[in-house]
Amino acid sequence: MKILNKYILEELKGPIILSIFIFTFIFLLDIIVTMMEHIIVKGISILNVLRLLSFYVPPILTQTIPIGIFLGIMICFTKFSRNSESVAMVSIGTSIRSILKPILAIALVSSIFILFLQESIIPRSFIKLKYVGAKIAYENPVFQLKEKTFIDNLDQYSLYVDEVKSDGKAKNIIAFEKAEKGKFPMLLVGKEAFWKDNAIVLKDSEFISFDETGKKNLFGTFDEKRVVLAAYFQDINLKIKDVEALSITQLIKDLKDVSEEDKLQYRIEIFRKLALIFSTIPLAVIGFSLSLGHHRISKKYSFLIAMLIIFTYIIFLNVGIVMASSGRIAPFIATWTPNILLYILAYILYRVKEKRGI
Repeated sequence: MKILNKYILEELKGPIILSIFIFTFIFLLDIIVTMMEHIIVKGISILNVLRLLSFYVPPILTQTIPIGIFLGIMICFTKFSRNSESVAMVSIGTSIRSILKPILAIALVSSIFILFLQESIIPRSFIKLKYVGAKIAYENPVFQLKEKTFIDNLDQYSLYVDEVKSDGKAKNIIAFEKAEKGKFPMLLVGKEAFWKDNAIVLKDSEFISFDETGKKNLFGTFDEKRVVLAAYFQDINLKIKDVEALSITQLIKDLKDVSEEDKLQYRIEIFRKLALIFSTIPLAVIGFSLSLGHHRISKKYSFLIAMLIIFTYIIFLNVGIVMASSGRIAPFIATWTPNILLYILAYILYRVKEKRGI
């Protein structure tokens, strides 16, 4: 029996890892597209983008591990059935319950791993994500500059950029040197600019200064003018909400101290995280029950059935969260109804499979 369990676990390893990788990549696509803009338009290095992406992976894994295990089990046991390996398992006296044991072991270990991600890795990833984002912004200010936006949070200047080009350069820049109260600022106008050493360098530019009455008293031109942007720090527009970065323990601890409006989001997030942890087991049983013994079913149909169940679960979970956020239903019902349906489906399919055998 130990040899059989070892064989099943070994055969499951490849399909499960591949399935988790595919779903993680799909979930990352939206973020990757955003990062491509930073690479192409704003000149961020690919290495820095990969570092940022790596910190998005842990929270996505909490969602892709359960469905990846489900699909991996279906792929593996469909192959067993098509090659009559499942029939051979039963012919040597192995019960369906015994075949299920290594599946449940994988599901249980995966649930513990998801809990570990939520409690330890994700909060740290979120902190590192903000740190790396701020570091990139410091080293390359164009990362945060937006076209046709007035920037007023620099130490010495207020800045307006009309256009940011694909090569990382900018066109038509206006900089106002901050002056003492009651005085008029000096105006810098540049036709083109580029970024170097935490500063924006204006080319082919003009400067205009004003006297105390507001009249122009000095005018000149220069080839280059360096405007330091080292103080330009803004929060990066992260796709992970702050509440999603908190562990279950921290969410429960902070629940009593937040406003009534925020308490709803905290409760939703607590139940959502718990639902993801406990979704692994029923999905594993469903994948096992659907694929075991159906030697005539093709990979194509196995994949279609898996996709239908997975996306139905995701849709139900997201619709429930939206309804709970609007106050229409309780957070527990919203996040756990899809799980309860999975457990019911898993129980029915397993009982049918146990009665019919392979």
